[in-house]
Amino acid sequence: MKRNRNIGSLLLMAVGLLLMAAALYELIPALLAYKRADDTYEALPVWYEVLQVDFETLKEANPDVIGWIYFDNIEQIDYPILYSGDDETYLHTDLYGNASKSGCIFMEGNNVPDFNDCHTILYGHNMKNGSMFGSLKQYKNDGFYEKNAYFTVFTEDAAYRYQIFAYSDVPEDSDVYTTGYLPDETFDGFLTELLKSSYKDTGVTVGKDDKVLTLSTCSGDGLRFVVHAVRVDEHESGV
Repeated sequence: MKRNRNIGSLLLMAVGLLLMAAALYELIPALLAYKRADDTYEALPVWYEVLQVDFETLKEANPDVIGWIYFDNIEQIDYPILYSGDDETYLHTDLYGNASKSGCIFMEGNNVPDFNDCHTILYGHNMKNGSMFGSLKQYKNDGFYEKNAYFTVFTEDAAYRYQIFAYSDVPEDSDVYTTGYLPDETFDGFLTELLKSSYKDTGVTVGKDDKVLTLSTCSGDGLRFVVHAVRVDEHESGV
């Protein structure tokens, strides 16, 4: 009888081991899949790490450099941003002071060059090859906005994440080019008008306490094409 009990115990142990092995067989691939997924996401850089800008070298070339604009999926928009205090200097002058049809991406002269005005404006030429701000016109194409709703501005002190909320063609003397707003009802009304005139209802909400950045380029027939974005995140450099 004792021998039979031993055999029975051994059989139970064997069955238990088989069940454990079967469970592990099902579990291990799942665990490995989760591990691979974690490794994949850890390898992807967060938005403020996708670009490392050497501002020291840029400022040695030109002290008017105040930032860098980078679009996630639009390869052509990847440029330094300059500020001269006027709207003429970098229309047809490159980073190194040479005459250039394409000029530079530059900030409105009436803005404070720290990107913390309620409304900041950047200008760039509408180049036929899509360089400078020539690619912005693609927002008029169906489906383009959905894949290109975000971009980042890097400065020496921080990285700012923006989400596009409106875009349209406007005359050269449009109120769109107004700066100097305070975070009040007047600014709130201005933003409401931008949303109303947009070619697309993006569903993005904006208000008087937001920081808004407008990208402006020529559009033909005396019009300009403007893309409006709201700051949705920021990250201090070195943090």
